[in-house]
Amino acid sequence: MPRQRILTAIIIAPIALAGVFGLSEFGFSLFIGAVLLVSAWEWANLGGLDGIFRYLYAACCGLLLVGMSYLPPVPLLTLSLVWWLVALVLVISYPGCRNILRHTSLVLIMGLFVLLPAWVAMLELKRDIDGNYLILLLFFIIWGADIGAYFIGRAFGKSRLAPRVSPGKSWAGFMGGVMVAVIVFVLMSLWNGYPPLYSIEGLIVLLLCVALAKVSVLGDLTISMFKRNRDIKDSSHLLPGHGGFLDRIDSLLSAAPMLALYLLVWGW
Repeated sequence: MPRQRILTAIIIAPIALAGVFGLSEFGFSLFIGAVLLVSAWEWANLGGLDGIFRYLYAACCGLLLVGMSYLPPVPLLTLSLVWWLVALVLVISYPGCRNILRHTSLVLIMGLFVLLPAWVAMLELKRDIDGNYLILLLFFIIWGADIGAYFIGRAFGKSRLAPRVSPGKSWAGFMGGVMVAVIVFVLMSLWNGYPPLYSIEGLIVLLLCVALAKVSVLGDLTISMFKRNRDIKDSSHLLPGHGGFLDRIDSLLSAAPMLALYLLVWGW
């Protein structure tokens, strides 16, 4: 399984980077939209749908994605952050909230708050003059936090972060992931030349990157909670060794709206 996981990652990472750097804004929107439609198909399973109904849910999400193009992004992204606060409460209270998560209609509605804002967020990041750099920074923070959490958690993790949702995660791993995210920011800042590390702007973006790392963990835990509630290990088996698309983009779903909202409100 580890070898299969590594081989799949070797294939996925270049495709993701090519989607960022090699596509026009329109092509990028189609690329991200396709990923999210597959994720919607997987989410339908988390909601208890099967057969043709999973495809119908994904199709409805596709229509809503188109509709999102005509709505102002700031209110949508703000609403997304409200949703992730709700998700935090659900994760902390799980399994006490299982009665809520047993309602298929509620879970399907929650899926819209998880998936749709991420599409808006990624498009807003791509439209920025520094869009490619910002998306790359987001990817590296998420990947760095995940890698740091894995290795530091294995070495020092004793106290569990959310044992009823994801028993493998520890507080040590969580803090290790945040530290790696800080290192990623410092390296990216030195490479890009902005923001200057010893400046107010540098401090603000540093705090933003720390927040992104923390929120990315919430995305991971939230998807894990829904999978545990459905009593499944992976959202699908489309990616050998990795599970499904949701299993790979869970952190991005929560972190991207925060970065995009910061960009739209305060600028870069």
